[in-house]
Amino acid sequence: YADDKAVAFDSREQLELATPIVNTHLQRFGLFMHVGSAAKPSKTEFMYFPPHRHDEIDAAAVAPVKADDAGGVVTSTDFFKYLGSGLDPTLTDERDVDKRIKSAVAAFGALRKPIFETKHVELQTKKAVYLTLVVSILLYGAESWCLTEELLDRLRVFHNQCIRTMCGVTLWHQWHFSIRNRDLRARMKIESLDHYISVRKLRWAGHVARMGHERLPRKFLTSWVRNPRPHGRPQLTFGHSLNKTLEQAGITTVFGGKKNAKGWSDLAQDRGAWRTLIHSTAVHT
Repeated sequence: YADDKAVAFDSREQLELATPIVNTHLQRFGLFMHVGSAAKPSKTEFMYFPPHRHDEIDAAAVAPVKADDAGGVVTSTDFFKYLGSGLDPTLTDERDVDKRIKSAVAAFGALRKPIFETKHVELQTKKAVYLTLVVSILLYGAESWCLTEELLDRLRVFHNQCIRTMCGVTLWHQWHFSIRNRDLRARMKIESLDHYISVRKLRWAGHVARMGHERLPRKFLTSWVRNPRPHGRPQLTFGHSLNKTLEQAGITTVFGGKKNAKGWSDLAQDRGAWRTLIHSTAVHT
């Protein structure tokens, strides 16, 4: 099967012109685009990304596109899921984060009574199960997230709720006895959620920095859009988020160093030293 194909178009006109061409070209190799009809949506989908700061989407921009002369069409979507991660027209991670939290809540709930709430299981065993299963589900794809403080707070709230449950402490106990979240984390010998996000993001950044310059992820890491910046605060990007994480970890935000001064990409070339550095700085932070 050849199913992982994405094509970018600059306008609706290009999309309408190229869709039948792509469909015909694939058929020459025995490949078939899954098209829909007037009554049935297609599995092949397209997504419309509106201009910057344009929240309203014109109905004509998301109307089905003709794919062949037999009435086949390609329909639009407002959320595309690929390998567990999601993409929507806003280019933010809000819906993706909400879906990860929902999946993590289901995983934690399935193990709540037999493991996380029982007093017969030691805290370190609960910690191991929680980090291996729940946190892995919660932070799947977090390496490329651009998290605002609002989204970070949603993740932190879930993390703190899980720790309270595993410690057998309620919100009333916290308020009445002035128990802090960091005290509960210390009891379980578990880090804050910011630590796990930072480690994942810095580990992935180091992996991309070690890629060859011909690789797309490496190109995107240092790419530049040659267009004037729109008015107002720019949308949070991966570069902004990565620089914030580097600053919090006490690592230079300079990509490539000069002479004796090394940038973070130079430090990342040694995989073992980079992993040691990001774990120690993240824990310290």
